[in-house]
Amino acid sequence: MQELEKLGMEAFDRDLSELLKEFPEMRRRLHKELAELAKKEVDAAISSSGLNDSRGNVRRWQVAHVGSGGGYAAVRAASEKEGGGTGPDSAGAVTNYLEGGHNIRPPSGAAGYRPRIRVVYVNGFHFYQTARSSFEAKAVRLAERFADKLAQRLEGGG
Repeated sequence: MQELEKLGMEAFDRDLSELLKEFPEMRRRLHKELAELAKKEVDAAISSSGLNDSRGNVRRWQVAHVGSGGGYAAVRAASEKEGGGTGPDSAGAVTNYLEGGHNIRPPSGAAGYRPRIRVVYVNGFHFYQTARSSFEAKAVRLAERFADKLAQRLEGGG
């Protein structure tokens, strides 16, 4: 009877050791899937936001990232190294202006000039906020599938 329990624990210990060795790569794959899903959601939100992105520049500027250790996934504007540019015209700056809105330059004050634009602020398109709400439920489903795979591995299902 004690021998049977010992054999069961040895098998469990072996399965757990194998799983722990493979876990970092499994976690990286999960976060890669999450990053791809988030990128698709952001692209869809940009398309449906009313933003005129007929050339696809804004969608192209958004890049999916996975952490160096495979511990997180994100979508953010392209960096300078990724072709996002620098300064106030960089992909990050323009994305921030489009996402959250921006001030409008006041008129120069020339005599007799009446500006056509009567607002001081341009509203943002909030495509990241829109994508976040639709992404959450899908991300939870992916995480649940990942947890089910881990449980199946521990149960000896391969």
